[in-house]
Amino acid sequence: MFFVIFFIFSAIFAFTLGVPDLPFPQGDEIMHIRSIRESLDLGSYTLPVLSGLPNPYKPPLLFWLGMFFDRIFGVSYLAERLVSFSFGLGTLALFYKLYLSISKSLEETKLATLTFAFSFLSLKFFGLLMMEGAMVFFTLLYIFLFFKSKEKKNLTYVAWGSFFVGFGYLLKGPILHIYIVLFLMSYLYIRMIHVRKGKFQISFYPLKDEKKTLLLFSLSLIIPILWISYLYLFTSSGKELLRFFFITENMGKFYATNQSGLRIWGGWLLYTIPFTIPILHIFWLSLKKPSNQKNQIFVMMVIVFLILVTTFHLLPNRKDPYYVTPFITLLFLLPAMKKISWKTLILSKINQYSIPVVYFLFVAIAVVLRLPGLFSIALLGIILTLSFILLSKNEKLKFYGILIPQLLLVPITMLFLLRPMSDPDITKQNINADKKEVCVIAENPWTAMDVQNKLKTSKVSFALPLTYKDTCPNAEILINFSDSTSFTSNFEKKISWYQWKQHLVLDSYQIANALLKVDKRSFQSEVSVWEKKELP
Repeated sequence: MFFVIFFIFSAIFAFTLGVPDLPFPQGDEIMHIRSIRESLDLGSYTLPVLSGLPNPYKPPLLFWLGMFFDRIFGVSYLAERLVSFSFGLGTLALFYKLYLSISKSLEETKLATLTFAFSFLSLKFFGLLMMEGAMVFFTLLYIFLFFKSKEKKNLTYVAWGSFFVGFGYLLKGPILHIYIVLFLMSYLYIRMIHVRKGKFQISFYPLKDEKKTLLLFSLSLIIPILWISYLYLFTSSGKELLRFFFITENMGKFYATNQSGLRIWGGWLLYTIPFTIPILHIFWLSLKKPSNQKNQIFVMMVIVFLILVTTFHLLPNRKDPYYVTPFITLLFLLPAMKKISWKTLILSKINQYSIPVVYFLFVAIAVVLRLPGLFSIALLGIILTLSFILLSKNEKLKFYGILIPQLLLVPITMLFLLRPMSDPDITKQNINADKKEVCVIAENPWTAMDVQNKLKTSKVSFALPLTYKDTCPNAEILINFSDSTSFTSNFEKKISWYQWKQHLVLDSYQIANALLKVDKRSFQSEVSVWEKKELP
């Protein structure tokens, strides 16, 4: 059963990795792919470029790996996304090994690995060319090696773990170092601070006991120092890149528009879907029922660590939900630490009845949006789950009758809800832009990057709606994403289609009215292609 379901997991990725527009997109991926392809075209391998200049937004590791895979498999979305897929497989392997080390149960380990593999986190970020998949891997790698060093009483593990943290700097700067410092602080806090018989006690012995572990963390500075030295000493733009990255890009998060802290809390709920209820259940049990079992110190350390990283990400003004993704694996490890089986969590009453409720919602959505495939699958899901819940006497059969429909919730959303509703593929429109100069008229330059990624053989430039005449004087084709553009008489409209708006300017009444009328045009904008007329 484990291998059959894991095969389904792999098939889902095989189906989606090569598609330009994934069901769960992330805007930054457009820039990452553009930077990789541009760097390959210009031969700028050491210092990735974007729009002809060194890329100041992110360190180079993800771009290096993307270029490496493009060189091996050819330039394509599939090759570039294999980077994150590889980190995903590595994460699942680490998770499997760590869960087995803690639980000592092969069956529980397989179940836990399946639940994590089919979580929203895995099905989104292990298929996108984003730093998050790699950050999940490197965070879990250190935790795995830290746990092994305690289990084997061998500091070699934690030494390697500290060294590998340095690679995290080449992904997103020093943020992984901060995470691991908070992790070590959590461990020391649990060991140093005790409340016994109403008295608050602090023991400094753990500091002496963990002195070598703390000193070995300095190995994590080797790679950052080497890279910063290279930028500072051997590149003409190194100082400006470092200044932009540390001050403008990172410190700017404290001066951006202050976002609601609910976005961070929502991230914990969002990325554990469809196992949010079992995860909340085990988290509540971890808080409510502390025990003296062997792994209790790790349970409390995880809870303190999660509180610290949540607090840390609530400090800046920018609070994106995906900031919590590197730590989601720890929530899925809690059942092993608490010695509570996944069967118990899955078969809890609230979790059991939540599954048919979700399938009922799918049916309602399918009716409103007229999606027959989703309707059929959801109806089958309702019948099966209610049959197993209400009629099955066999507990094992009942368990799998709940687990499998629950595992399939996110894949069903991907394949039967979002895929039929996706925007038309621009490469399949009759644009005839091969080796021509194309001007993308839009509000955001990343729209032009997206078009260039898809129309690989065209030369794409970007223009704002009011400036395209001056910005693109030699353009042969105009692709217009704006409603406020007026065209000169020497261009004629060739084709158009509709795509979903990124920013809705509708009040709640207008949205409700559009939904009742099943009027999707209220949520879409026209994209038109204009071609320069041939001179008589």
